[in-house]
Amino acid sequence: MEPDEDLLGVAVHGGLVLGRSPGVVAAVRRITAYPAGLGLDVVVLAHGVHAEAAGRRERQARDHRAADAASQQEDEAAARREREVAARWEGEAAAERQHARRQASIRRRYLPELGEGDALRLGLLSAAGGSRWLDPYQSTRSTGADRYRLEASYWATPLPPDGLLEIVCGWPEIGLPETVTDVILPDLSTRAAEARPLWEPPAEP
Repeated sequence: MEPDEDLLGVAVHGGLVLGRSPGVVAAVRRITAYPAGLGLDVVVLAHGVHAEAAGRRERQARDHRAADAASQQEDEAAARREREVAARWEGEAAAERQHARRQASIRRRYLPELGEGDALRLGLLSAAGGSRWLDPYQSTRSTGADRYRLEASYWATPLPPDGLLEIVCGWPEIGLPETVTDVILPDLSTRAAEARPLWEPPAEP
């Protein structure tokens, strides 16, 4: 889920530090309103041992996902071979049912794990939408000798009707404890309605 790429949203807040500890800081660069929800652009900076921890977590998660992807491909190839054998002995219909069950089992086995600690955890609490964790729809990372930087964009829907947000932020695995920040966005629904199409229709002659 992400904002409508054909809409130009309205910036309603910016420059807000969400959490800070020695060596790590997380902040919202900008909150952008759309009729369907909010876009949050977030940055995380880490130095020293905290940067090393972030880079290590990221590498471990990347290696884990790559190993899982290779194993899943092998399991799916084996399932296809089993289907071909079953089709010869039990018929196409029975083989297809068995194959569908096997594929569902494989997909469940390789579902991504939550809370691996390889990224910032960002969530919203609101009276209208309850509590929910957000997933970034795009992100970039850079690492140096003793510096780590994460830029990530999150999408929250629906639009909070009262304009009050509680933003939960944390990455305890690298030294950033969980914090809750209150944000008030006045006239949010009115400002969100001001989002306009990037491509304006041609004027009537």
